[in-house]
Amino acid sequence: MKNKMILVTTYINPDLDGFSAATVLAEFLNKTGRPSQAGFFGDFQSEVKFVAAKFGIDLPTSLENPEDFDQIILVDVSDLKRLDKSIDPQKVVEIIDHREVTDLSSFPNAKSQIEIIGATATLVAERLKAANFGISKESAMLLSAAIVSHTIDFQAPGAGQRDKDVFQWLKIKCDFPASFIREIFLAKSDFSGAKLGQAIEGDLKQFEFAGRKIAIASLEAIDVAILVRSRKQEIISKLAELKQKLKPDFVFLMIIDMEKLATFFVSEEPETQDLLKTILGVEFKDDAAQTQKFVRRKGVALYLQQWFGKK
Repeated sequence: MKNKMILVTTYINPDLDGFSAATVLAEFLNKTGRPSQAGFFGDFQSEVKFVAAKFGIDLPTSLENPEDFDQIILVDVSDLKRLDKSIDPQKVVEIIDHREVTDLSSFPNAKSQIEIIGATATLVAERLKAANFGISKESAMLLSAAIVSHTIDFQAPGAGQRDKDVFQWLKIKCDFPASFIREIFLAKSDFSGAKLGQAIEGDLKQFEFAGRKIAIASLEAIDVAILVRSRKQEIISKLAELKQKLKPDFVFLMIIDMEKLATFFVSEEPETQDLLKTILGVEFKDDAAQTQKFVRRKGVALYLQQWFGKK
């Protein structure tokens, strides 16, 4: 028998923004008469595990039978390539996301809320606030943590007053500790041992513009210059492994320093280095580059889309 509940989900290997937005939206829908379940695929990113452990939140196991749901709502994702292959795009009835490069045409039955804002968690929290919803302390904490994490304490491109306003509304409801922001940043920076390679592969996103395939891995950390300098060969080896596996035309890693608000790039491919120099003006030295321009992957994807669209 089919499960009549709505599946609320996000991309494979979700970060805190996707996890929190899906979890809390499912709670809201359930309490407002639309039976729903938050379901996830792959492994949770380190920040999700850290927040869950700190506040005693049980993380669900990976979803097994998404085909049993009649309807699907996507949060923090609008690209079919980032979804588990078991997701039927025809069942997607709503998309809530905050990026400019989207793939909405793949979801013909979905209404969409796409707004350039700091976090998807902000969009979900605004919906709850407008409905005068009695949010639980646990849900308020999840959304608060997601907003400060994804906006890098409101310094990231796209973050603005709406993110700050709804964070203040949530903060009162969960007594959000100020020290928790840096704790999240430190947890996100833990790439010890095999975690670095796992993180690169787990947060790799593929794009295609004008027939050219680009694979971009994106991480966030503290003291990125030290990380790149000490472990660059591991990064290059992992990128080479992914190039062989996925066959993109270009592949690179970008890492945002959450304290210095700078962006670092790593690639040993001359063609990829030339492409990044052209669209971002970065200069590579020993297969690494740095810019003081704070740019996220979705911003780089937009530059790439515009560049290849001109050719």
